[in-house]
Parts: sequence; C-alpha cells; structure tokens
Amino acid sequence: MFDITIEQAKALEAVVRLGTIQKAATELNKGHSAILYSLKNLEEQLKVKLFDRSGHRNKISLEGEMVLKYCRKILDTQRELVETCKKMNEGWEPSLKIIYDEIVDFNFIGDALSKLSQKNAPIEMRVQSAHLHEVEALFSDEEADIMVTILPLQKLQIPSLQLAPIHMHLVAHHKHPLCDPHLKHLTSEQLNEYTFITIKSAPTQVGLSTERMKFDSYFLVNGFFTKKAAIMKQLGFGWLPDYLIQKELKKGELKLLKTQIDHSHTVFPRLYHRPEEKIGKSTRELLTLFKK
Repeated sequence: MFDITIEQAKALEAVVRLGTIQKAATELNKGHSAILYSLKNLEEQLKVKLFDRSGHRNKISLEGEMVLKYCRKILDTQRELVETCKKMNEGWEPSLKIIYDEIVDFNFIGDALSKLSQKNAPIEMRVQSAHLHEVEALFSDEEADIMVTILPLQKLQIPSLQLAPIHMHLVAHHKHPLCDPHLKHLTSEQLNEYTFITIKSAPTQVGLSTERMKFDSYFLVNGFFTKKAAIMKQLGFGWLPDYLIQKELKKGELKLLKTQIDHSHTVFPRLYHRPEEKIGKSTRELLTLFKK
C-alpha cells in the first residue's frame, strides 16, 4: 500500500513538460535534489521505471507515460477541489434542488440552468418533476431550493414570483371521431362517448371544465408527453399545454375541440424559493435569470 503525493505528481508532470529536472525545480521552487528524491520515491513505490536512462538524456518510458496520465488526473482533481472550495467560500451552494410541475415547459428551466452552468459554479443539480399537489409535498420532503407550481401553497409561506401563463386546450387527433367536421359545439354527452386521457394523480381542482364531468372511460398516464403520444395514437382526447402542440396544430395533426363546455383554460404558475437568508449565490443567479 502506498500514497502518491501531490509533490510527486507535480515533479513528474513538470519534468516531462519542461524537459529537464532543473527547469522543473525552478518552476516548482524546489531544489534539484528534492525533485530527484520525489521521482526516485515514486519509482520505488510503484516498482516502475519512469524514465529510460540509457541515453545521454532522460526520456520518459512507456510505463512512465501511463503513470504521467494518472498524475495529471490527480493534479486536475486537486485544482478542481481548490476552485470548488473557493467558490463555496464565496457563497455558492454545493447543491441545488428544483421541483417543478410537469405542465411547465422544461425549456424555461433548462435555459436558465444552462446559463448558470456557464459560470462554472460547483453545483450538483437535481431537478424533479411532479404533478399538482405533489409538487409542494416533494419540495418539503426533498428540502429543495426552488419549486414551480400552478397551485396555491397549502402549508408553506415562502417568497415567490409570477411566471408567464400557460394556455391549455382540449384536443384530439384530426382523425378522431370527435373531430368530424359535421360535429359542432360538442356536448358533454358526446364527449363521454369516448376515452378521456388524463394524468394519474389525486383529484385537484385547477379550473378545467372537465373536472365537473364523470367519464365512462379513462386512460390514465404519468405525464404530458405520454398523454400527447396517446392522443396522437387516437386513443382518446384530453388537455395539453399550447407549447407542446403548436407544431401539430399547425400541421393539422391535432385539432382543437369545439365544445359547449370551456375547451381552453389558462393556468398561472409561480416560482417559489427559500427565504433570502437561506439561499446561496446559485439560487440568486437563477432567480435573476427567471425574471428576465
């Protein structure tokens, strides 16, 4: 069992990069003998000849090349550790947790996280999606930093900011029977003849007109992307946010259902975060990006 020291890794890397022991000693502010001692000990520990000394000048051996590769990894890790600790001392938190309602366009969150990553902050990011009432519960359970939800909070009282509204529409595939051009102002009875596709979640009132209805046939899914796929397969009809169906509506693949009940609805998501005294620079940077 042996331990390769930072000094040994630095000595080998500098000698190979600069070409001579003397140049390496000068750069590392060490004596010539100190560099030789580090290399000799490293060879003895590893039981590997680092240099081919058969000629007039030391040349790194094939074995030495392999050792050098790992020594450089050690030095890179050391530099990353020093930089990470420096950032944390400046107020950057080491981890960031975000919980969001899946109805929200992830591009909104992803774009902000992408810009944050460009600042090279030492953050371990964890992003989870949930639905409706599950968002606040997961935020508390995970002790997260930020959440985006469309529902009023039930238990927490924390700062928030209003985000852009999300428009939802009741849609079906253009070949679905409900899209028959002869059918206008669809009644609740006509809708009930077909399968209603909805997200599997405990009942929560968000204002959708279909919440007052009981359908004979349901197709329960886990998220909006699965719901969209099911609707595209003509397995039923349901609500989808506009950002998710713009291309399909433009191509005519999906149709907006014209019904006697409300067939469009707007939700107003809010972004909540921990109180100011409990957040770090990463969260503050994100809040700034979300406000733009």
